[in-house]
Amino acid sequence: MNAGKPLVNPVLRFMREPSPATVPGGGKSAKSIVGARLQLQQEKLSNEVLEIAKEQKIVHSGMTHLIARMFDDSHAPSWTPSDIFGSDSGCRIVAPAHDGYLIEISTEKFSSLALNIKKSKTVNEKVDISRVSEVGLFNSKETLRNHDTSVLWLETEKSNSGGYFNVWLLPFTSVASRNSVKSSLLSIHKQYHLGFGDIEFYPDQKTHKTQQQLDDAQLDSVLVEYLKTGYATASIMLRSEEALAALVGSGAIYRVDPVTPVSLVATPGIGMEPTPPISVQSLPTVLVVDGGVNAASYSHLHTSKINVLVDDVHADIKHGNQVASLICQAHSWNNNRSLPPLNCKFISAQAIAKRGATKSPSLHQLVAYLKTVAKDTASHTKVWNMSFNQEKPSLSKNEVSYLGHEISKIARDFDILPIISIGNVAALGDRTLCPPADCEAALTVSGRIAKADGTPGLACKQSLKGPAAAGMIKPDLSWFSTLRMIGGVIETGTSFSTPLVSSLAAHTFNNLKQPTPDLVRALLINTSELHTHDSGLGWGTPWTADSLPWMCESGTVTLAWTAKIKPGFSYYWNDIPLPPDMIEDKKLSGTIALTAIIKPIVSTLTGPNYFSTRLQVALQGTTRAGKTENLLGSMKEHKEKELTAREDLAKWSPIRRHVKDFSSKILGKTTARIHARIFARDLYQFQMAHHSELGDQEVSFVLTFKSSDPNDDIYGSMVNELGSEVESAVIEQEINLEL
Repeated sequence: MNAGKPLVNPVLRFMREPSPATVPGGGKSAKSIVGARLQLQQEKLSNEVLEIAKEQKIVHSGMTHLIARMFDDSHAPSWTPSDIFGSDSGCRIVAPAHDGYLIEISTEKFSSLALNIKKSKTVNEKVDISRVSEVGLFNSKETLRNHDTSVLWLETEKSNSGGYFNVWLLPFTSVASRNSVKSSLLSIHKQYHLGFGDIEFYPDQKTHKTQQQLDDAQLDSVLVEYLKTGYATASIMLRSEEALAALVGSGAIYRVDPVTPVSLVATPGIGMEPTPPISVQSLPTVLVVDGGVNAASYSHLHTSKINVLVDDVHADIKHGNQVASLICQAHSWNNNRSLPPLNCKFISAQAIAKRGATKSPSLHQLVAYLKTVAKDTASHTKVWNMSFNQEKPSLSKNEVSYLGHEISKIARDFDILPIISIGNVAALGDRTLCPPADCEAALTVSGRIAKADGTPGLACKQSLKGPAAAGMIKPDLSWFSTLRMIGGVIETGTSFSTPLVSSLAAHTFNNLKQPTPDLVRALLINTSELHTHDSGLGWGTPWTADSLPWMCESGTVTLAWTAKIKPGFSYYWNDIPLPPDMIEDKKLSGTIALTAIIKPIVSTLTGPNYFSTRLQVALQGTTRAGKTENLLGSMKEHKEKELTAREDLAKWSPIRRHVKDFSSKILGKTTARIHARIFARDLYQFQMAHHSELGDQEVSFVLTFKSSDPNDDIYGSMVNELGSEVESAVIEQEINLEL
């Protein structure tokens, strides 16, 4: 026991440098050939290529695309079929796609490819052939993901002018082919007029240009990016199903995703309406992307005025006021709920129209507006509250949404942490999360109900569930979704659980000396109570009456740090002391939690292989026999079969979370080590031949030890053991709550 010690201590910044060690390389070998199917696949694949050569196809400057699908046992990056689909066959793999790979090929090289497959002699080529299950032409059927244009047309949000679709242009490495794609799109634009959003939502330009001129300029901007990089996406209005069919049939489009409307998606408290906080100097600021705020009682907490996207006539200001009241003082409105007494200021980005509005911005216009907002406000706030969703999930459940990807790009470019609602169950009954809840850089928040004592309970039945595409495990966190707010009304929805996380995240940023969005994410997830991920609750709620993410409650100690590490090496943080109060007769007890988040490299085409880098991490100890063992984390992700590792170990999730309760674990040493390693795949998308070209990758780590007895001073023992290798991660050690 340590009578008289403070109730809480600051999280410690761990400053020890890791020790890197090289690891043996993998790759193709004779053992990798699946001999039982090699001869059969040589015949089958070569015949498929010859049949494709006879098919009618859309060609851009002599180039078209194939899709090669892999057998279920061959999805690991090691089996990328880059040898058989290489320059000798007039091919180049340009992107991962649909359980396989998208391949650019010269139409003059079909016979060469078929012959190389049939007569292959090298080991690497035989490995490829034995692992490719089929080869097909990438055509309109592939672009539509086996749907009909009529299905997509019915799904989209439509007005009198037409319907919106998110489109990804088909990637070509050939500049001549890109120019051919450009010509096709300009021709379609001339005939059908591709729209990019109503003139109403171009406030800086609408007095100078016509609607046609604005749409021409937006298309030109998309095509400039495409010609430069070979990749481009856009959210486009099409005026008829005929225009959709023409666009798909042009051979210029990789993916089409219909856009559904974006909308704002509640006894918790008793007594008089609370008085907003008066002392505001030290309060952190949250950017609220919503329907705007005009509540007079909170005007003094509105720190900056920025341009609006949606005017007052069309904006959902009622919803914006409700969300802002929870950002500013949720605990005061909900005094029967267990909530931290943390107040905030805000900046309002008035960007979301109310249901039934005659006009609303396109996703293209919303994204452009958010980029401008990020440039103007990133120096003032790093936390964005985004309590809105599209009303339906994406048709393609395995691909990341346009909106989720674009918000992630903004977040990564400006070091912003979006806090996004997962969405609410609609009449259609689909329980899959709605964009942009699949944003990899965000904390996605679901809802939960309250127990009788006001603490968090079960998942809210009105809240959507995860997971998300590409191996992401969503939601990240959950909190009360039924709350009281401005006007004294009680509402239910993930719109209202999201501000609870936003205010806590803003205070975490405000209290850390060297915060990053991923470090704040890791601290909030690490503070949450669940040991395993739940598709409804995520990792749980990041606060109890005894805990704050940047502090260590009694009987705990937390180390937090960021590191830059390279693929191709194993990194070790050696000799981390296990707290003596958690060990008796070399038997470990208590709880240990490890959360680590990589800042990932992602694919522009947002497909199932969205993540091109991943992290493997474990806390390792030593047995009495002197062997290394994993205390937390298995480090098996690269050893298990790919499908098993994806499904059972969430292999490609950028968030690694390992928690375990120990009762009498026998140890050989009283120290442990962190072992971390980064893996990469599909680097040809970025014109890289080897993972060594990637350079340093950023990873955030949070490691918590919790004694079974809260009176144990494991915090003091850790500080004594590590000495100058730790310092307070917090600006001030005193907790500064706004009561």
